[in-house]
Amino acid sequence: MLIKILLCQTLNKIMYRRYTLEEVKRKIIDVLQNNVTGLSGVEISSETGINRMTITKYLDVLYTIGLIKKKKVGSVNVWFLETGVTEFEFPINTLEVQQKFMNAIMIADQNQAYRIIMNIINSNIEKIRILTEVILPSVNTLNEIYNRGRMGVTQRISLLNIISEIIDSLKLNIRPDKMKANAHAISVVGSEDLISYAKIGSVSLHILGWDSLYIGNVENFIDPFFDIDFQRYVAKVWNDKRGSMIIIIYSSEESSLRFLSATTKSIQGKLKAEIKTVLMTTADLLSISETTGGSYVAKDIQSLIEWTNNQYRTEMR
Repeated sequence: MLIKILLCQTLNKIMYRRYTLEEVKRKIIDVLQNNVTGLSGVEISSETGINRMTITKYLDVLYTIGLIKKKKVGSVNVWFLETGVTEFEFPINTLEVQQKFMNAIMIADQNQAYRIIMNIINSNIEKIRILTEVILPSVNTLNEIYNRGRMGVTQRISLLNIISEIIDSLKLNIRPDKMKANAHAISVVGSEDLISYAKIGSVSLHILGWDSLYIGNVENFIDPFFDIDFQRYVAKVWNDKRGSMIIIIYSSEESSLRFLSATTKSIQGKLKAEIKTVLMTTADLLSISETTGGSYVAKDIQSLIEWTNNQYRTEMR
């Protein structure tokens, strides 16, 4: 009787085993990489050892995120890998991923660049590293190529827009493990060249559990009345929230940097909130930033992340 009970328990564990998306993805990509003619769902189930109901569900997921494609043959769906999909070895080598991502960006292959990111997004890699070790270095490289005169302004704008759209997709596809209580951040841009950095910073805070809002580039809207509009918007966003708010200003233009800093400073006395201002700018304006009365001047995204985390831990004590 005991043997029968143990056997039933073992069978139940086998029948109801739950797979992670990463496990199934690796198995499916592995079998499809070795079969250029494609496989049906039944064949993939047989090759992977995963039951048909489970494999069908995950095939639809991988199809939705663009890692596989299907072709209708009669009444059967035949599945193939999307062009260029690569299964990265574990642990993930972010340098390898970054190089492949950068290569796709340089030839303006948005689909391939997106698939590379989607290919690792459900792995065990820390999600913040996708931004700081894959996307951010790619933005830096593009800007360096442009600054050296090896890329025209139109191409730079086009490629940065591709990256920008991928960053936007990350916020939709990555959920924080845990939201931080009473931790709010607003990112605002005062010069076009720092838009990508602002988006990376904003999504990084989102991944780390902040209530993170990205306003966008307001450079062309700054006038004598804009400070009132900006203050009203921040007050509306704050509403009845509690805790503290960090307003992060990204700008390489001195005029917009000073204006937004002064506007943010004036908000502090009008809201029942503890507001801190972080400035992100170029090396040329660092000395100016330090005189604007901000709470912190971040030299790069990494220092911004470290400061905000330390700030939150200090306030929670």
